[in-house]
Amino acid sequence: MSDHTPETIAFSKLTIGIHSLACNKKAKQSEWITSSITDNGSKILGVSIEDLRGQNDLWVGRIHPNDIDAVIAALSETDESTERTIFYRFRDAKERYRWVEFRFSKTSDLAVVGFISDGTQARANEYFSRLHIAGRSSLASLLESSDINANINSFLKTLGSALAVDRARLVRFRVDGRAFITHEWLRREKDVNIELPTQVPDEAVVWWKNKLEQDGSIAIESGDRSDLPQGVTKVIEEFSVNAILAVPAVINGVVEAFACFEITEGVRYWLPNEILEATIVLNGYARSIERRIEDRKQAAEEFKLRSSEERYRLITSHSPVVLFGIDAEGIFTLSEGLGLGAMGAQAGDVVGKSMYELYRNYPEVLEHANLALAGEESHARIKIGDQIFETWFTPVKDEDEIIVGVSGVSVDITRRHELEEQQLIMMRELDHRVKNNIASVMSLVELSKHGASSVQEYAKTLDGRLHALAVAHSTLAKSQWSGAWLRDILQLTLQPYMVGTRSQIQFEGPDVELFGILARPMCMIVHELATNALKHGALKVESGNVLVSTKILSSEHVQLSWKETDGPEVPSERSPRTGTSLLEGLVSHEMNGTISLDFKKSGLLCIIKVPLNES
Repeated sequence: MSDHTPETIAFSKLTIGIHSLACNKKAKQSEWITSSITDNGSKILGVSIEDLRGQNDLWVGRIHPNDIDAVIAALSETDESTERTIFYRFRDAKERYRWVEFRFSKTSDLAVVGFISDGTQARANEYFSRLHIAGRSSLASLLESSDINANINSFLKTLGSALAVDRARLVRFRVDGRAFITHEWLRREKDVNIELPTQVPDEAVVWWKNKLEQDGSIAIESGDRSDLPQGVTKVIEEFSVNAILAVPAVINGVVEAFACFEITEGVRYWLPNEILEATIVLNGYARSIERRIEDRKQAAEEFKLRSSEERYRLITSHSPVVLFGIDAEGIFTLSEGLGLGAMGAQAGDVVGKSMYELYRNYPEVLEHANLALAGEESHARIKIGDQIFETWFTPVKDEDEIIVGVSGVSVDITRRHELEEQQLIMMRELDHRVKNNIASVMSLVELSKHGASSVQEYAKTLDGRLHALAVAHSTLAKSQWSGAWLRDILQLTLQPYMVGTRSQIQFEGPDVELFGILARPMCMIVHELATNALKHGALKVESGNVLVSTKILSSEHVQLSWKETDGPEVPSERSPRTGTSLLEGLVSHEMNGTISLDFKKSGLLCIIKVPLNES
């Protein structure tokens, strides 16, 4: 066909070209070379016909590394009866990638022929449609939610996925000249997260901020660029980054933050639409911040709070307290103090994290923090784990009396709380015992009136019973009121009656310990038995004897026997006495035991059975 025929001229104006490929027989089957191509096809690929036909490896060598395997597989697997269409990225003579659409079929096992066209716009429209939807979706959730911290992470994930990058980060500039990485999203779980917030080196901070202010965005195709400052190169190497796209968040005309979208391997030529879409979305984020801080008043107050925090650190690093700061969104901005050790934490561990997440299992903490965020000072004792903290929450306001956060101090009072609890228990126990003793004394005073024939006899009887009560207290004090040994009670109570040339009172049997509540009534019982023996029984005459014996009936009961012999003959008829009523009341009501009184002619036999353990 002549080059100047109407058909040839018309074909040269079409946006498609013809591209024929042949498989190199002398090499591997996967090495395909250009056998022929039309002028249209050469223009679409952006490489001259001479170069394509003169260099066997040129066509394959300029296909994007991520597409080459799919292209070779499609060429090899297609048979002569099938027509296929593939898309691949091809690097032109100006080192720019463009999408190529190739619709082809095989003419033989080793030859392929087909039409090629520029598919860049079609693929870009499809790609940017997804990117646009993802960006608007992430921005909508960011603007609608009150938890801006959580939605920044969602925003980075959504836009990072749409841009097909390996990592996305948000970096915030502070008014003191420093910058911190505050949020991060990683595509793969195997990638290691950095500790947030992480400070950016000063040299890199200056370069990023100046470059963003001048150019509006930063697009780095590869970390091998020689024109990057040493500090920036160091950061790129430290984070294992190759290609970077950075777009700024401008708030009231000032670059307050920027988002970084990073590729860890290979070269990435950032397309204008990618930069534009990411910039639009991040500017939407900036507008939401503007509304929240009301002309940066909140940011100014936050800086004042941070300045105060720096002054606090010198104090808190040597004081057993915890100082903390929370912004209006519930995010910790400060966490300092030796008191953090009691929580198993270190300074700054919770900075950048939400109190609503960290203390979701401690509603009392959230309740008092929310009161402070609502403008009301709050104070509480809060138990966290095994520790008790006394905590004060104070609202922080700006010049217009708008609450921008909470400052607080917490003191570990675990030991003090334990001592206070012990003191309270002791006071209650002391109150209980004093009331019991007063009741006992009043009962003895009233009981001693009955049967007394004179004031002197009344005084003597009351004195003896009060002495028995004092003996009980003395015995219990030795064991810190936990209990008393029965032999000690007997010897101390009966000591005033063990006088003369011979001992009229004998003891036998094992010694046992009575729990505290039984000691006092047992002293009273022994005293009453001795007093009765002195007035009417064996101790009234020198020939009389008293045998006090003990016997353990089981692991739960003990028996005390009081046996009088050789004393005055006991009359067959006796009138009821006050002492007998007192004995029966003490044993049955106060000791939960049993008593039997046998007034034999030879003398009294009293058998008492009481429990050994408190029921």
